[in-house]
Amino acid sequence: MAKKRRSKKSQKQMKKVVSLILGLIFVIAVGFFGVESGFIGGDSSLVPLVTDEKAFSMHVIDMGQGDALLLSKDGKYALIDAGETMSPSERESREAIFAYLDSLGVKKLEFMLLTHQDYDHIGSAIDVLKRYDVGTVYDNGVEHTSKTYENLMLYLLEEDVDYKIVRDGDRISSPWSGVTIEVLSPPQDLIYSGKKADVNENSIVLKITYGDVSYLLTGDAEDKAEEYILSTAANIDADILKAGHHGSSSSSTMDFLYRVTPDVVVISCGEDNDYGHPHIEPLRNFAKFTTADKTFRTDIDGDVVVTTDGSEYSVKIRNSPHDASKIFISGNGVKV
Repeated sequence: MAKKRRSKKSQKQMKKVVSLILGLIFVIAVGFFGVESGFIGGDSSLVPLVTDEKAFSMHVIDMGQGDALLLSKDGKYALIDAGETMSPSERESREAIFAYLDSLGVKKLEFMLLTHQDYDHIGSAIDVLKRYDVGTVYDNGVEHTSKTYENLMLYLLEEDVDYKIVRDGDRISSPWSGVTIEVLSPPQDLIYSGKKADVNENSIVLKITYGDVSYLLTGDAEDKAEEYILSTAANIDADILKAGHHGSSSSSTMDFLYRVTPDVVVISCGEDNDYGHPHIEPLRNFAKFTTADKTFRTDIDGDVVVTTDGSEYSVKIRNSPHDASKIFISGNGVKV
């Protein structure tokens, strides 16, 4: 519908009114969404769920059937994966990432780490690089022939973007005081399925620690990667687990979870996705370590943010209230 053109004076008055309204909304939002201890709901509008910049936060962005995790502290940001999904659409998932980052006023990403080469983890990477000032791009260096990955590598080369390969034993240079970022997998010589390096199994697995609180981020790592990590001397005990492979039955084995002992589990998956994620097997496993009150899914909860001051941690969600009765039901309707 065409809009009537306003006079310049009228436009200025309208802008002032809108600015005042937005200012009031922001003040109310800050007061309502301040960091608190416990498990607390969010709001349906896209306002920042956490406003304490001194705390460390993992934001699992609801972008459909894919992954995009924002890390934040001290007004500095980094992105783990920048996926796209065909459901509901590429553009909508990409815009969901942009809208989330923009809502926080993100202009610069200290780094962007791509756990592996699948489209639902790298599909928006070039667009992120074009839109934001990105410091370093990390990935696992696995050769991949998809056009999306080839275009990304070409873009990094042409634009002279700082690019580094990381594997087990490496550390990511942390932009945040008091925060350590360890790479636990893939192994230096990678994990193979036949003659090819397995894309999912070679996902970069990170342990991030701030004070007494640890996060384990597993990309699409599956049982072989979990077995490898268990074979090392790595301490993988973590308070918060970002579940592997969108809650697939190929990940989150009991042996692995026994070593992780997660208190909070977050699953990134799309509503009514074609894969039936999350599968019933990992949900049953999670239920042995934590409760539905402390298990979160982006298809149900929307954006999920887990924040810590280094001692205690809290969870906030976009879709309030958290409906625990839906959490331990698989994507194809099987209940734990």
